[in-house]
Amino acid sequence: MNFELEAPIQQPTGEMTEMNLLVVARIFWPHGAWESQKRFYYDPDNRRKFYKVDCCSDTMKIIWEYEGPDHYEDVWKLKRDSERQSFFEDAGYQFLRWPYYLQLTKDVALHFFGNAHSEKKYQEAIETVYGVTDYNFVLAPGLHTSKNTPANYVPRGVRRFFQELGSLPSSVTAQVAESLRRYIADVDDKYLVIGEQPEFEDLLNAVDQEASGCVFYSRPPLITSPSLHAPK
Repeated sequence: MNFELEAPIQQPTGEMTEMNLLVVARIFWPHGAWESQKRFYYDPDNRRKFYKVDCCSDTMKIIWEYEGPDHYEDVWKLKRDSERQSFFEDAGYQFLRWPYYLQLTKDVALHFFGNAHSEKKYQEAIETVYGVTDYNFVLAPGLHTSKNTPANYVPRGVRRFFQELGSLPSSVTAQVAESLRRYIADVDDKYLVIGEQPEFEDLLNAVDQEASGCVFYSRPPLITSPSLHAPK
């Protein structure tokens, strides 16, 4: 059941970013010797050709990339992303992506970190990233104020978006859908948010029983409930 808070008890002061992805990886996988902006040269005859990664662990053989809006809006970027992923997977790395609309809810933390997850680590992570001590006040996944809405996505970016949603916890789909519904209500122009893409119309019409408990901080009033942040 929803309830409104006129003055949030804990207002988040941060969100997931490229830099915070490295911070979170180091918290949950402290023995991974994590690095950022490391260069991997893919053409032995040309030192100008390299991939520079956001977050990597040679110890764990993981590459983790923060995917900003251009990874959904730029056809050349999308092509290069595929080549980049193939290069690292062929080299024996696990290749992970963190979409720009994703936040570190409990479901998401469990999804990525599995057996490495603990309540102590999660608490440290949300305090560091969001500046909150109560997980109910973690910013929900979705698009809250960004103008890089799905209306700007190219077809291949749309496919990536829905493939990602399908691989993430179901709560993320519910939260993203709710964020888009709220965004449309605020700007009073559906075209600016989802364009004319039928896949997003279907997403908006998705059952929102879970999404009723999301926490959205960018626009008043604050609606919150612990239901979606509890692990499933």
